[in-house]
Amino acid sequence: MTEVSIYNTEDTANFCRTLNEKMKGTPVFMCIGTDKVFSDSLGPRVGTLLNRQMRTPSFVYGMCEQNITAENLLRCYNFIRALHPSNRIVVIDAAVGGAEQLGKVQICDGGIYPGAATNKNLPSVGDIGIVGIVAERGLGDFYTLNSEKDQFVSRVAQFIADAIIDSQHYA
Repeated sequence: MTEVSIYNTEDTANFCRTLNEKMKGTPVFMCIGTDKVFSDSLGPRVGTLLNRQMRTPSFVYGMCEQNITAENLLRCYNFIRALHPSNRIVVIDAAVGGAEQLGKVQICDGGIYPGAATNKNLPSVGDIGIVGIVAERGLGDFYTLNSEKDQFVSRVAQFIADAIIDSQHYA
């Protein structure tokens, strides 16, 4: 697993190179979450940014207007896998961690277990996982609503989207 901080500009280039190495071929992006909860809106925000900003056409599933949540996760994942059987699926989701981890972004092989922050028992999905730590452990912070949280989640989402887009330029 690779972990970087959105606050360390030196980490950005390394993160882009890591993404480029892992996303060989034409990846498909599956962005999990709901825009109804600030902390859980990271995935759909990244999906919306990718859909608007990518210069190279890519398949992006899960945006602010079309959420992929626990209720439709398996149906969406199976649909995406059936449409793109040979593509790597990059799953993007929000995560919780300790106070010192806020603003960290992790990338790992093997996908992720979505819903772990809210104690949902869902299967692992994807080939590559990207998670942004946007709240402290404990449901109170995850569901907190304020403008600082909104700006923070937006900043993490923009970091992830920019890194994905910029990773196309690394050889």
